[in-house]
Amino acid sequence: MTKLGSRQLEQQAHAKGWSLEGRVALVTGAVGGLGKSIVAELRERGADVHGVDIAGEGVFHADLATAAGNRDMIAHVLGKAGRLDILVLNAGCQHVAPLDQFPDEEWIRLRAVMLDGPFFALKAAWPALTKSAGGRVVVTASTASFGGAPHKVAYIAAKHGVLGLVRVAALEGAAQGLTVNAIAPGWMDTGMMRGQLEAQAQTLNMSTDEVIARFHAETPGGRFVDVSEVAATVGFLVSPCASGVNGACVSISG
Repeated sequence: MTKLGSRQLEQQAHAKGWSLEGRVALVTGAVGGLGKSIVAELRERGADVHGVDIAGEGVFHADLATAAGNRDMIAHVLGKAGRLDILVLNAGCQHVAPLDQFPDEEWIRLRAVMLDGPFFALKAAWPALTKSAGGRVVVTASTASFGGAPHKVAYIAAKHGVLGLVRVAALEGAAQGLTVNAIAPGWMDTGMMRGQLEAQAQTLNMSTDEVIARFHAETPGGRFVDVSEVAATVGFLVSPCASGVNGACVSISG
């Protein structure tokens, strides 16, 4: 038997660390642009991926703004797969309005989907994740988690809160080999971004094309971040390669 060369050994080690074969993953917000890309990335790496969203085809439907909805989705995956190793909490929504005109119901809805929901999901999934050998959690935060932006009070507050949730969960799960991290994407060309263009244009007294140009100008590369770039980062964070990364928020902003 011939010995493997150092390069071959390196390639084998890399492939082993990259693979998610035998792992069961749950991805929320799976119907949206970023969610679809994350699902595809994890499946390409070999994971058994279960998508969850409020509506859409090929996913489990659950209201992730509620404790019951989050419990139901975890029970659904455990009932189908018998285990849960990877939890990607990506559900999101947006509303743009000045603070003094921000509807109370929108404040409650955004906070419920993007902060309460991840807490309820983590709580429901905790026994399965800490039982898994090397459980992984990734929560979608935002570059908005690090600062403010006019007319996005609920979104900004929820995304700031996500970082606190992630850091506490990272500390509490570390002894069981669980890692909990966040990602902070910059501007991406997704349905949610397109959905707020008109409101942004009215607020800034610009055309939608001018708003897009402004978004581009806010990044050094002068372009939107592609959802595949964000999904690849998620793929790394949930892989064996990232076993030493815990309680971090990785910026993917260009």
